[in-house]
Amino acid sequence: MLTLTQTIATLKANVLRYPLEIHDIYLGSQTAEDDDTLHFATYYKQVNFFSYIGAVEQSYLPASMRRGAIKKGSQGEIDRVTYKIDNVNLAMSAYAAQYDFRNKRIVTRLVFRDHLDNAENTKIVFDGLIQTIVFGESTMEAMCAPIISSIAFETGWNYQINCAARFGDEYCQVDKESSANTFSGTAKAGSRSYLKDQTDLTQGEDYWNHGQIWFTSGNNIGAKRKVVDFAEGFVYFDYALNYDVEPGDTYTIYRGCDKTLQMCQNVYSNDANYHGFHAIPLNKND
Repeated sequence: MLTLTQTIATLKANVLRYPLEIHDIYLGSQTAEDDDTLHFATYYKQVNFFSYIGAVEQSYLPASMRRGAIKKGSQGEIDRVTYKIDNVNLAMSAYAAQYDFRNKRIVTRLVFRDHLDNAENTKIVFDGLIQTIVFGESTMEAMCAPIISSIAFETGWNYQINCAARFGDEYCQVDKESSANTFSGTAKAGSRSYLKDQTDLTQGEDYWNHGQIWFTSGNNIGAKRKVVDFAEGFVYFDYALNYDVEPGDTYTIYRGCDKTLQMCQNVYSNDANYHGFHAIPLNKND
């Protein structure tokens, strides 16, 4: 008869043999790992393995990331895959505000927990491009197509009311770096949820709404947050920083857009580049 200690040891050994999936998401370079590459593991704790392209040692952060069934076409080729990842603390929303996810590469591999010592001990499950991103109340859903059958150019725009372009990109054409649309300054006070600079941020109410603020010094250096409200020198973030904003912290703030035709016209006079369909017919006869 097995003792309790032997039973636990057996269970532990079996758990170590279970497979897990790791994901490399290339939001920057598509051909090499860089600072904009995300590394996640569908596991409850950090996993150390090797990156997909460079095969260098890499820490894969735990994430509640779920992959749907791989759908195949009539010839057995992979058609598309859907991923879901928790967005409870709005972290993925922050990534979406900073990056254009469209046509960015995602690679999913299968590894075993007792074979993490060699980059060859893995099997590619999916290698493809993110086609669309949809945010729910607590999840982000990404629909992906395999690289081998993906189109290497933009396939068009979703038929939706709001603009599908990214603010300041080649389609929007607003100059995001102009003096009217960005400013670098020094915080006078703040907390984890807001920054105060009534000396330099004297613009009207809501001027910086929908934009981003990047911290360039202080305890929050490198942190980026979406601006959800601006009034009288107070900049409010979409979710809290790790540390309080302190007097003397430097930052760069950028304007943004709510993707409506009204803001495109009235604020930026840019309706000629509006990539939404504000006159969607209510039925086929309209």
